Amino acid sequence: MCDYRDFFESAKNSGQGHIFAFWNELDEKERGILLRSARDINFGRVAELTKARGKVAVNFENRLLPPDEKICGCLSYLRSTDPLVLDKYHMNALQAVHEGKVAILLLAGGQGTRLGSPLPKGLFCPNLPSGRSLYQIQAEHILRVVRLARAKFGSTASIPWYIMTSEHTEETTRAFFKSHNYFGHDPKNIILFEQFTLPAIGFDGKILMDQKYKPAMAPDGNGGLYNALRERHILDDMAARGVEYVQIYCVDNILVKLPDTYFIGFCMDKSAECAAQVVQKRNPTEPIGVVGMVDGRYRVLEYSEISPETAALRRSDNGHGDTLHSVDCADDASNGDSERLVYSHGNICVHFVTREFLTRVCKPEMTSRMEYHVAKKKVPYVDVSTGQRIIPSEPNGIKFEQFVFDVFPFAERFAIWEVPRKEYFSPLKNGPTATADCPRTSRTDYLAFHAKLARDAGASLSSDLRNENGYTNRNHSEAVIEISPLVSGIGECLTCLSGRELTGVNLLEWDDATGQPTLRSAVTNDSME
Repeated sequence: MCDYRDFFESAKNSGQGHIFAFWNELDEKERGILLRSARDINFGRVAELTKARGKVAVNFENRLLPPDEKICGCLSYLRSTDPLVLDKYHMNALQAVHEGKVAILLLAGGQGTRLGSPLPKGLFCPNLPSGRSLYQIQAEHILRVVRLARAKFGSTASIPWYIMTSEHTEETTRAFFKSHNYFGHDPKNIILFEQFTLPAIGFDGKILMDQKYKPAMAPDGNGGLYNALRERHILDDMAARGVEYVQIYCVDNILVKLPDTYFIGFCMDKSAECAAQVVQKRNPTEPIGVVGMVDGRYRVLEYSEISPETAALRRSDNGHGDTLHSVDCADDASNGDSERLVYSHGNICVHFVTREFLTRVCKPEMTSRMEYHVAKKKVPYVDVSTGQRIIPSEPNGIKFEQFVFDVFPFAERFAIWEVPRKEYFSPLKNGPTATADCPRTSRTDYLAFHAKLARDAGASLSSDLRNENGYTNRNHSEAVIEISPLVSGIGECLTCLSGRELTGVNLLEWDDATGQPTLRSAVTNDSME
């Protein structure tokens, strides 16, 4: 084993020598864990972060502008005015899939703690009639688009799916995919890699110890993606596969489209190197970040970074109606375009980047320019004076993290694509006792979207809520249908529903034996509450 004194001196010279306070009490295994932790900690970087933790936030108010309409596109607007453009976007994206140029990148380092589960969020099942988990839904979406590309171009197209995990989710996620036979994907196309961690520090600037032999470490935020892409050689893998376009998303949005061919096609058409998919902000106080322009560069501004007065500005207000640069895009949050908020492009963590852009921003000289955000947390720790482990009741420490959108200001060619919230965004953030962004709302939004697809395809949903299995749907006012992502993702290929009257709870699944969709009643007797 390496002599610990070199590591001790490094820690001591940085004011962190206390991490070795219990060295003499540790056994061989515990000493090994501590030495590896000390080896992996960049004490100089920790010192820099500690000094910057009290840095006053920059005020962007007097330099903030709304997005320029020239870089914006809107799905709802094009549906009603020029659907042929959407067809072009879709086909161009499918062509890119056929050519092996499209990849999906999932940010999946979070656990489902707030959902009442210690498991990775992607394993969560929001009690759908099919019993699908978030991972299964997403895996089948990707497989569906692969099949569309193969059917259109007669190719052996594939889409690599890169999944960034954390030390808390890596092993469980890997085992889950293996146990489900990778949901029909080639295992070589599902690439897991682990993000890095940073030590949590106390308010005195000292690294907190989770155990006597282990510093308290936390993932470095989803913006840690860029260091991980470089250091885990994911960029090299993308280059070897010929990937050119990457869609990035977070695991907890049940309505995300993968890959989103309209979004990717729009970005290709705009020659964008980086883009954000957004929904219209509901009201001035909704706690959602918005995309704006500061000093000619696009960035996401958290709701806490904008004054209430600025957040409440509407297009109809004097001095703003004529100067606002934004596309006219009616959505469910809008009471007419003139009443739309000036800063209304709500960030939903669905992004587009080119591999060329990723390669540039992942360089150390670029990632070092990304600021770390400070989050005050309750961090369990060992009191180095007594050796007792303390579970704090109030925030006692600081965790540092970066956000995936922190690279937006580096983009020379940025774009914004707005989508209807009801069809594209329903985050799963809170536990079952919550009233918003919870399992119930995710399930309700998912099934409501599928009901819309069924109606658009010519089906009718009866108010007779019983089906042939004796299931009574007491939580919905009309029949329910869940459509397998293997059948349809955005409403394509649903002619089988035309003229059908649906009652009770229904599943439209893909039948591999016949190569056709099959409609059947749900056999579950669960309450779906």
